[in-house]
Amino acid sequence: MKKYLVKYSLEFLVIVLGISISFWLNQITVEGEIKQQRSRLLENLLLEVEEIEKYCADRLKIWNQDVEIYSKLLEENLDLEAIEGSAISKSRVEYNLIYYRDFSPPINRYISAVNTGDLKYIKSQEIIDALTRLHNQNFNMVQSTVEYEKSLKTKLISLLTSNYPKIIINGEDNNVSMENYLEYLHKIILKDEHIRSELLVQMRYFKTRVSFLKFYLITLDELKFALNEELNIN
Repeated sequence: MKKYLVKYSLEFLVIVLGISISFWLNQITVEGEIKQQRSRLLENLLLEVEEIEKYCADRLKIWNQDVEIYSKLLEENLDLEAIEGSAISKSRVEYNLIYYRDFSPPINRYISAVNTGDLKYIKSQEIIDALTRLHNQNFNMVQSTVEYEKSLKTKLISLLTSNYPKIIINGEDNNVSMENYLEYLHKIILKDEHIRSELLVQMRYFKTRVSFLKFYLITLDELKFALNEELNIN
């Protein structure tokens, strides 16, 4: 009886040990796969941050030019050379007047990670917090100025087409020089308080948009730093 007890105990011990080793090896495999998933996700997010940086650098440059163009047009004395330094063509000035600037940074990788649930692989709370602030709070701040600008543009277009259609026509007429176009536009702005007040309001939103974009870039920089740190650890 004692002999069988020892035999079965040893067999049971071997089975338990085998199961434990199998579970341990499986756990190592799973953890390895999770680590690879995490690394891929972090690398993709870092690549996306760099793409967003390039996009925002372009937006910031253009939006600052928008402010500069409006500032010069609203001055008492028209500085043609200064405006032409920011706006190299009539179409550039016309774009400021009748079109709004969209804000669509490349965030497909982040959206994909949200939809697939891959964000669960991120262990760093700092990265999660930065992602949340960037893609929700900061993005919405910038986007709100874009949305409001749409309504401002609609009102300005109505004023221009109803009262000063020549501004739009001159913008499309190749026989009208940049200088003549700007001089006529500047004359209308000085004369018409409605047009001038609309441009002043728009310019304030241009400046607010630039400020919000700078907040967005600060968070983007924090995210980039946190991602690099986590990748070095990982």
